[in-house]
Amino acid sequence: MNESSLPTPIERERDTITNAPTRSCPILLRFVAWCMTAVWRTCVDWRTKRPFLTRATAHLSIIALALTTIFLSGVGIPTPRVAIGGSFSADVASSVETDSSMESEIAPLPTPPPPVVWPHPSTADTIARMPVPHTTVPERLRAQVVTYTVREGDTIFDIAAQFGLAPETVVWSNREALKDAPWLIRPGLELFILPVDGVYHTVRAGETVEEIAAEYGVETEALYNEWNDLEEGEPLREGQLLVVPGGTSDEVAWEPPPRYPAPGPAGYSYGVCSGVSVQGPGANGWFILPTGSPRVSGWYFHDPRNPTHIGLDYACRLGDPIYAADNGVVTIAGWSGGYGILVELNHGNGFVTRYGHFSSLTTGCGQAVYQGQVIGYCGSTGWSTGPHLHFEIRYNGVPQDPMAYQP
Repeated sequence: MNESSLPTPIERERDTITNAPTRSCPILLRFVAWCMTAVWRTCVDWRTKRPFLTRATAHLSIIALALTTIFLSGVGIPTPRVAIGGSFSADVASSVETDSSMESEIAPLPTPPPPVVWPHPSTADTIARMPVPHTTVPERLRAQVVTYTVREGDTIFDIAAQFGLAPETVVWSNREALKDAPWLIRPGLELFILPVDGVYHTVRAGETVEEIAAEYGVETEALYNEWNDLEEGEPLREGQLLVVPGGTSDEVAWEPPPRYPAPGPAGYSYGVCSGVSVQGPGANGWFILPTGSPRVSGWYFHDPRNPTHIGLDYACRLGDPIYAADNGVVTIAGWSGGYGILVELNHGNGFVTRYGHFSSLTTGCGQAVYQGQVIGYCGSTGWSTGPHLHFEIRYNGVPQDPMAYQP
């Protein structure tokens, strides 16, 4: 036998040290397992513990599988970001910063977009509507004709501008009240105000829509509008008031005529006695009939056939004398638009009377007259279709019904 193949004492000793624990370890494990099995079988009821062990084993298996998957795939658990305007403690912030630094070396996160600056604070928890700097509000026309009571200092131009209308529209809508003499406007007078520029027409007996449209230079369809209670083919009623949008009438004279030749003591006189100091006898406080007769030949006060009429049309023949209804002083004597030749008497007690459509005068501005005195003669001047007297009574500027003051 070759001596070199035999192990030396040193090698035998190394093998003994190396293999001894190996042989003793399985024996120890078998002994421990046998003891645990004996204790288990002796102290534990296997049938009662088996469901618990089954569930525990399943849960542990899932957790082990998840950890294994995370470890093998290299997926990191994301850390929460610090919200804009929010705050964390210093410890939490530092830990987040340390953990995220390792992830940034693998895959850098995209840069978040800059925060949007809103008009409300970032801490607000409500949604606010963004303001719209330019809001267009459509203009709407008025749905009906309104009335306006003239105040002290008003002019036709002021009233028209207040309602966004042309001054001519105000005059053409109140021809009976103003008699085409806008300089005679007085406080307390009620005027019709149209919703649009045009004419306010009072229907006369026998008139048709076609005739009215032709008179004011508009199409027939213009009269069938939202302000007129008018159906196509329906006959018109006498006294019916119609809005004629875009209609035009006679040119308006804004200033009174410079002079008017009047027979009698006044000679030449201005139509309106501006700047004349008047003084005369005090009024008796009651009125007589200006024509000497109660007979009426035309419109009454606010006649249903002509609601804008603010006087009384007494019957008279051309050249018949017209009398002062009470003592007073002449404040208007001359031509005054639709009134034709007009006389106005101030009775000094708040009452004023007007006499229109004269053919000639016997009085002048500033002249004192007495009750029953002749002041002129019946005629058909101005806005008139035949000889008659247009008579008005006003108290503190407000038109009154002459029938209520008749003797």
